[in-house]
Amino acid sequence: MGSTPIHLDLTPNTSAVQDIFHLNQFPLFFMLFGFFLITIIFSYLTLSHLSLYGVFLINFLSLFFFWLSLLPYINKIFFEQIVYNIFVFKWFFINYNFKTNINFIIDPISFSFFLLTTTIGLFVYCYAFCYFRYEPLVERFMLFLCSFIISMLFLVSSGNIIMLFLGWEMIGLTSFFLINFWVNKVSTLKAAFKAFSFNKISDFFLLFALMGLYCLTYDIDIFSINNQIVFFNNFKIKFLNVNVNVLEMLSFLLISCSFIKSAQVGPHIWLPDSMEAPVPASSLIHSATLVSAGVFVILRFYPLFENSTYSFFLLPIVGSTTAVYGGIVGAYQADIKRILAYSTISHCGFLIVLTSFHLNEFVIMYLYVHGFFKASVFMCVGNIIRSSKNYQDFRKMGVLYKCLPFEFFTSFVCLFNLAGLPFSLGFYIKHLIFLGFENNIYLYYLVFFNLFCGAISGLFYSYRIFFYAFFDFKKANKIVYLNFNRKENFSFYYTNTSILSNFSITGLVITSYIMSFYLLSVFLNKINFMSDFSNFSNFSNFYNTYNLSNNFYLFNLSFINFFVIMFMWSLIALNYRKIFNAENTYKGVKDTAVYFIVFIILIQIF
Repeated sequence: MGSTPIHLDLTPNTSAVQDIFHLNQFPLFFMLFGFFLITIIFSYLTLSHLSLYGVFLINFLSLFFFWLSLLPYINKIFFEQIVYNIFVFKWFFINYNFKTNINFIIDPISFSFFLLTTTIGLFVYCYAFCYFRYEPLVERFMLFLCSFIISMLFLVSSGNIIMLFLGWEMIGLTSFFLINFWVNKVSTLKAAFKAFSFNKISDFFLLFALMGLYCLTYDIDIFSINNQIVFFNNFKIKFLNVNVNVLEMLSFLLISCSFIKSAQVGPHIWLPDSMEAPVPASSLIHSATLVSAGVFVILRFYPLFENSTYSFFLLPIVGSTTAVYGGIVGAYQADIKRILAYSTISHCGFLIVLTSFHLNEFVIMYLYVHGFFKASVFMCVGNIIRSSKNYQDFRKMGVLYKCLPFEFFTSFVCLFNLAGLPFSLGFYIKHLIFLGFENNIYLYYLVFFNLFCGAISGLFYSYRIFFYAFFDFKKANKIVYLNFNRKENFSFYYTNTSILSNFSITGLVITSYIMSFYLLSVFLNKINFMSDFSNFSNFSNFYNTYNLSNNFYLFNLSFINFFVIMFMWSLIALNYRKIFNAENTYKGVKDTAVYFIVFIILIQIF
C-alpha cells in the first residue's frame, strides 16, 4: 500500500515512512473518508431540498461503509504496524521556500481514535434519528453530528500542526452548535457559551504551544517535531530575567490546553453544564470524543512529555485528584445526566494518569471501555428521560424496570463495566492501572489513594443511577405509568421505546465487547503496537508468579462476566414480566429458577 512497517516505541522517523501521492495508492478507508466529507457538504448545500429521510440515508450509508472499510486494516496497523503518511495537495507557503501541505498520518494512535469515533458515531447517528423523530429541524441536528465526527477525524489524523490546530477549532465550533441546538432555551445558550469560552482558552494555550514548537524546530510536520524534541532537552531561554527550560514551558502550555479540554479539576465546570445538550449529542461528544481530544494531544506529542519533569509530577497528581473529585461529586447529584457528566470527569482523570505512564496501550484500552459503555448508558438514559416526560431528576422516577425492561438490562451491563466491578472489562482496565504504577513516582501513595477512592466512588454513583431509576417506589407522576399500556408492556420486543433506538444500543454494546476484548487479548499476548513493555516488569512478574497463560487468565475472568450477562438476558427470553406480575410470588420465583437452570443446561449442550 506504499507504506513501511514502523515500531512505535520510538518516534517514527519521517525518512522511513513512504509518502502516498497517487489516488490509486490511498487506502480504501481514506477514500471513503473523503466520500463521507463530500456527502456532508452535499447535504448542507441541498438541505432545503432533502427531507429528513434523505439526509439520514445519505450520510448513514457513507458513514456505515466508511466504518466497514476500517475493519480490514486493524491487523495491518496494529500487528504489522504500518504507518500511512498521505499527501493530498499543497496548501500555502509560510515563507519563500517553505510550503504547507494537506497531509494525513494514519498510525496506531490515530487509527484507534478513528475506530472509536466512527463506531460510537454510527450507532449514535441511528439513535438520534429515532430519538428526534418528532422534533423540528432534526436534519440540521443530524448534520451537526456528522460535522463533529468529521472534525474529530480530521484532528486525530492531522499530519502537521497547522491542520491539528484547525481540527481543534472545528471540534470546538461543532460542539457549540450541538450543545446549543435548542436555541430557544436560555440555559442551553448559557451552557454552550460557557463550553465555547473554555474552548477558546484551551485554543490560546494550544496556539502558543504550536508556535513554540515551530520556532524551536523550524518545522510543522508532527513526525519531524517529535524526532527533534530530544535534542532540545537542555535548551533554555531567558524569560522575564529567568532562565526557563523550553521543553518545560511547552509541556506547561500543552498540558494546560489538555486539562481544559479533558475537564480536569478546576476548568471542569463547563462539562456538567453542557449536559443541556440533547442526549445524542451528549452521548457522542461527552463520552469519548470531545473530552478525549486533550488526551490525544498528550499522546501525539508524547516524546515531549517523556523529557519533561513538569509533566512527570503534574499529570498523575492532577489526574488522580480529578478522578476522586468527579466520583465523589457525582455520587451526590440527583440529575441523572449530571451524574454521568461527573462520571466522565472522573474517568478523564484516570486517563490523564495513564498518559503519565507513557504506555499508550493503557490509554487506548481505557478510552475504548469508557467511551463505548458511557455512550450506551447515555442512550439508555435518553430513553428513560423521554419515558419520564423529560424529567432528569431520578427522585421523580422509580419502578421503571417493569416499564423499560430493555433499558433496565442494558444499563445494568454498561454500569457493571463502568463501575469496574470484579470480572468486568472496567475491572481489567483499572487492574492494569494499579499494576502500572512505579514505586519511584513522587507522591506515590497520594496518587494511589486518590485513584483507589475514585474507583470505589464509581460504585456509588452507578448504584444510585440504577437503583433510584429502576427500583425504589413509584415517585413519578401517575400519568407516566398510565402511558405504559399493557399491550406495549408485553410486546415481543420488550420495549416501550422505538425499536431502532434499542437496536442502536444493542449493536454498540456488542461491538464494545468485541473490540475491547480484542485489545485486551492483544495486550495480554504481549503484542506491542504502541510502546515498549520491556521495562514493565510488574505485569510480567504477575503472570510468572502464578504460572498462568495469558489466554487462560483472560478466559477465566471473562467467563463470570459472561455468566452474569447471560443470566440477565435469559430473564428477558423467559418473559420475566409475566412471572413477576403473577399473583403467586413464590411460584414466579420457582418457575424463574427452573427455567434458568434449563437455559444454562441448553447452553452447555450446544
